[in-house]
Amino acid sequence: MNRRETTAVLLAAALMMAAAASLAGDSPAGKTVHAGGAGGDPALFESPSVVRRAEDTTEPLIVFDQSKSPSAYKTCYQETRKHKFLKILRPYDRAAFPPELAPPTIRWADTVNNLWMITLSAPGWAQPMRVITDRRRWRFDEATWRAVEAAGTGRENWANIEIRGCRIERGKRVGEEVHVDRARFRISEHKADPMIVYRLVSPLFHGNKTPNIYCRDISTYEQKMFLPSKGQYCSNCHSFPVKPTVPAEKVKVAIAIRKSFGEKTYRILGLYNFLGREGRTLNINSFFMSWHPDGNKVVVTGGNETAVRALITLETQEFYVKIADLRIIDYSTLSETPLRGASTAKYMETLPTWSPDGKTIMFARAEELGNTFVERKFDLYTVPYNNGDGGKAVPVPGASHNDMSNYAARYSTDGKWIVFNKADYSTLVAPSADLWILSTEEGALPRKLECNVPYAMDSHHSWSSNSRWLLFASKRDDGIFARLYLTEVDEGGHTSPPVALPCLDDPMMCYNVPEFLRYRLPIDAEDLFESTGSLK
Repeated sequence: MNRRETTAVLLAAALMMAAAASLAGDSPAGKTVHAGGAGGDPALFESPSVVRRAEDTTEPLIVFDQSKSPSAYKTCYQETRKHKFLKILRPYDRAAFPPELAPPTIRWADTVNNLWMITLSAPGWAQPMRVITDRRRWRFDEATWRAVEAAGTGRENWANIEIRGCRIERGKRVGEEVHVDRARFRISEHKADPMIVYRLVSPLFHGNKTPNIYCRDISTYEQKMFLPSKGQYCSNCHSFPVKPTVPAEKVKVAIAIRKSFGEKTYRILGLYNFLGREGRTLNINSFFMSWHPDGNKVVVTGGNETAVRALITLETQEFYVKIADLRIIDYSTLSETPLRGASTAKYMETLPTWSPDGKTIMFARAEELGNTFVERKFDLYTVPYNNGDGGKAVPVPGASHNDMSNYAARYSTDGKWIVFNKADYSTLVAPSADLWILSTEEGALPRKLECNVPYAMDSHHSWSSNSRWLLFASKRDDGIFARLYLTEVDEGGHTSPPVALPCLDDPMMCYNVPEFLRYRLPIDAEDLFESTGSLK
């Protein structure tokens, strides 16, 4: 071997060693990371007295008394859980994350200690990763989170978190006791839709607010404008065709818009085709809507009078359409047809949802009671579409006439399930709102989903296009601001402990009307604004 050949071999070997070292450095296994400016050695967390205190109590500021009207409380705010000792808050034990989600944040409560060590392990890792921090939260970096994902998916493929806490003064541990809490989580084998669309609304609500609508790819933290209000109008509700068979070129959005000109207020229904960049508007008082599975027709709540409760403490609003019925809008002709069976003068008929086969529309109904604002209770009904001719409305067993308010039903895209809200009263801001699920099999009765919490509102929701994920808004974090959560739905209609949508910062805003969008469509916010905001 001559000198040139020897040099080439040595260079190749050096490159291989460098690559191996680089790969080893990228792997989180075996690392100890110091975060938040914290120092300390893992030995600080070793002790013969390691204590796990399973304290898990809720002390609500307001206890709901079923014998009283919910309106007496004026708010759904309750004190969040108070934990004296170390308690992991996020993720919940046995939580499921969708693949390709942005790296989440681990959070915990602890009023005793000031230094913590996170020990993270995943299937196939030879050694765990450790993080020492002086903060009560730690966000996965991109490389570590993707390494957890690469460790595998599945129902029994658990990653493990252990957090130990101790109190440090002048560089030394105070006392022998070390507190610990643990949680498991997994990466699901089922993907969630890649995009979500939502409003951000700040309490308190007033009629002149003009909130923007935003969109996000769930794999990143970046939030983009979907539809700006520019202080001109309030975009209320939005809906997309979610049937997996609807191709990208047929995906549209329907948006209910309130636009003010001086003292006059107009309501508009905006329809927009993303890939065709085509927008249409109708001068119709529209509110809530749902697309036919073919993506060419939309059923909307049409109404000419609304009612808004006076400001409620720490809430956005309490709102309903007083005089409302359901109407079918054809995208091609812009024709508007009342739906027989769901356009009855004596009832408010609202919040429609189309079954995946296109044959049935489910909606919420309550008797119209004039101008008196009372705690209305809604019942779920179904009516046949019948090619636009409608038919007789039939109450949904277990979700009607039960002395509760049943509303906001949404069919899963595979047609197996219906998720709806049940509350003491109302159809929007209801302190007692929970998510319930109903099988579409004949004779089935609804039951409460496992992803609810008993001390806060769980409300607006949307199914993923593969019927495996439910996106919903919840006030479980602080009782004031609604955040977005995702929960996996299994074959039996049971949900996993939910995970919060990862954010770099939690804005002091309420996430409102979240909707999955199954395609990564090009979003031109300015074009959408110009195409759907004009009176025709």
